[in-house]
Amino acid sequence: MMILTWKKIKQLVRNLSLHTKMVMISLLTVTAISITTFGGLRYLNNAYNHQLYRVCAGNLSISSKTISERLKNVETLSSVMISSATIQNSLSALLDSDDARVHSNSNRAINNALATYKQTFANPGLRGISLYNDSFANSSNLGLIFNKNTDSIKKAVASGRAARGGITWTLDEDHTGYLLLDREVRKIDKLSLAHLGDLVIFVDLDQLVQDANRAVTTYENSIYLIFNGSRCIYSSGELPAEILNDLSSFPNTYSILTLNGHRFFAVRDTIPGYSYDYINLVPYDQITASIHSVERLLLLVLFLASFGAVVISAILIRFALLDMNRLVLRMDRFSKVPELPIPECSVHYQGRTDELGRLHQQFESMAAQIQQLIKVNYVNQLLNKDAKLKALESQINPHFLYNTLETINWRAKALKDTYISQMTEALGTLLRATLSNKQSLVDLSYELNLVHSYITIQNIRFEDRLIYQEQVDASLSNVNVPPLSIQPLLENAIRYGMEEMMDACTVILLIYRKEDRLLIEVRNEGSEFEEHLLEKLKNGEISPHGHGIGLLNIHQRIQILFGEQYGLSFHNDKGLAIATISIPYTTTHAEELAC
Repeated sequence: MMILTWKKIKQLVRNLSLHTKMVMISLLTVTAISITTFGGLRYLNNAYNHQLYRVCAGNLSISSKTISERLKNVETLSSVMISSATIQNSLSALLDSDDARVHSNSNRAINNALATYKQTFANPGLRGISLYNDSFANSSNLGLIFNKNTDSIKKAVASGRAARGGITWTLDEDHTGYLLLDREVRKIDKLSLAHLGDLVIFVDLDQLVQDANRAVTTYENSIYLIFNGSRCIYSSGELPAEILNDLSSFPNTYSILTLNGHRFFAVRDTIPGYSYDYINLVPYDQITASIHSVERLLLLVLFLASFGAVVISAILIRFALLDMNRLVLRMDRFSKVPELPIPECSVHYQGRTDELGRLHQQFESMAAQIQQLIKVNYVNQLLNKDAKLKALESQINPHFLYNTLETINWRAKALKDTYISQMTEALGTLLRATLSNKQSLVDLSYELNLVHSYITIQNIRFEDRLIYQEQVDASLSNVNVPPLSIQPLLENAIRYGMEEMMDACTVILLIYRKEDRLLIEVRNEGSEFEEHLLEKLKNGEISPHGHGIGLLNIHQRIQILFGEQYGLSFHNDKGLAIATISIPYTTTHAEELAC
């Protein structure tokens, strides 16, 4: 695989049409805007999530502080109650007397005290207050199970007694979402610290959490969870146990979680003063749907805007390039036939001050100057050459020349001078081909007849010093070649070969077909070609010698007829100087080629 280098890429871009370049600029601009917009949407989405986290974290912080304050208030209530004179006296009377009347009065006084404290302490999470002693149990809420024999109460009482009057919190296993505060009631009088009873306060976490979030909840259907270590002690929504286990290790940050097929925005905090983790799950499906809906709408608008921009840019570019295309068309027509009048255009550019208008004006001015130069120089030179040719024709009449050569030939035959007869016939053939032929292409057989006539003259001239060899396939006789293209090469080969060699000089003519090309090679001994001979002839570094049509003339005629991929080339190989003509293999005539 070819690796495109930066240089090749720049060259490729340079060769693109102006229309393509401008369209590419528009596409790159639209692409850059699209990528920037998409990146902006991603950034806005992340910024929204971060802002959502800040809002939820702020609300959760306020809610956790509220819950903490409510729990602290319950602890304060417990301190007030265990030190209350009514409760201390009533429990002490039960401890010191077995009188039924004393027990009845104490029971009534404790019930009234519990009801009073329950009513006075307006804590939303307070569900009830129970006081247990060795004789009976009292409660502010008869709906609660305050039987001391339940497992939850036993656990709470055991925990409270182990704390020796300190505050303990335990989970109510019988009532989901209930916390039990337990404190052992001891006798304060005379610092006896004798056991009087057990105070148990029932706190409803669901009511406490709802009340704490009533003023700060921003998103409906939010789920709140409270964890004590890895154990979930409260959940405001129904979640499977495996999900609760996964949430127990959720870090104190925010994340988007997929739970039970739904997406939630999760935030975690800690309830101040307690070892409880507080988690808020905000339903994210609707938020995600809204965000994606907005993103799809923006992307659709962006696509339509980009498509519209590309279409409008293409139309504007095409409109802007009309003037450029007209200029290129006018220049192309003018370059083909500069002698004709300057190509007219349906749009008049005179008086326009934009860049393309000025280019058209400059082209018209330049074309007029070129035509003037053609008239002054080129046409005058043609007329001068034409005058010289006519003067020559008037001096040497071809028919007179042919008749004279025929007379010499007849006289040579009469005298039985074979050499003079052969040279006269060969010279007549050459002159007739040179002066009479007006075609741009001839058959190879016709050109070879001229070659044979020329070689006949040279063989008579140089005798045994010239050895001519010819290797031509007979099937190539009807192939078309430019006239007088082989003879000058032979003349050049004989001239330079014979100059350098005192012995015999071998000249070889080799004509063959290679794929779609016809190759004509002239090889000679005794000389060699300079490097870059054609370039030096074109630049005037060296001047051609000899008579007849020059090598540069042959090369230029071939390229005019067939294109720049064909022409004349020179090289040296194993002591031979080799001149090669490359032309397309064709049997059509010049008139057909021109069409």
